[in-house]
Amino acid sequence: MEIKKRKLTKLLLKNKILKYGQFTLKSGKKSWFYVDLRLISSYPETFEFVIDCYIDIIKSIPDVDALAGVAVAGVPFSAVTGYKLGIPSIIVRPQAKEHGLKKIVEGNIPSASKVVLIDDLISTGSSKIPGILALRDNDFVVNDLIVLIDRSQSNLEELENLNVKLHSFITINDIFKQCLELDQEYISEHDKNLIEKKL
Repeated sequence: MEIKKRKLTKLLLKNKILKYGQFTLKSGKKSWFYVDLRLISSYPETFEFVIDCYIDIIKSIPDVDALAGVAVAGVPFSAVTGYKLGIPSIIVRPQAKEHGLKKIVEGNIPSASKVVLIDDLISTGSSKIPGILALRDNDFVVNDLIVLIDRSQSNLEELENLNVKLHSFITINDIFKQCLELDQEYISEHDKNLIEKKL
């Protein structure tokens, strides 16, 4: 697993998916790094590797009936992972559409299915709550959430209150530690120094 984590870190840096600088997050908070996982599908080799990472996690969860991708970022990962495993995949939106059938959950699976929610990363978990509640309102069982990267640093009270277990392939601190061990082919000395100051 450590070898795969190091490979993932290298791919994130090589494709400039992990960036260092000054960024404003969706929450409005400032951050000295940014992980743009929406870029992954632009790099087929990286995308294939990431799907294998999701598969590794799903295989550790018993009796999975379906996957639900959180729109937008989680959908490519859930759809392709489901396809490769032969598991149905559905889509859950943060809010219902204002046109068409006005659905918040898109797909067709039986009631009481055990659904694993999939997204790209997690910070506080608050953005996952509407999807979890919507799936449960549609009579699905949701006890597990999978993300590629956990950048929450254990700040997941809302998720814990819903009794949803988080599964991640790697934490952001693990990525930082990997970065410090890589050479300049992947990361500059300037960015290494920045990480050391922040850790």
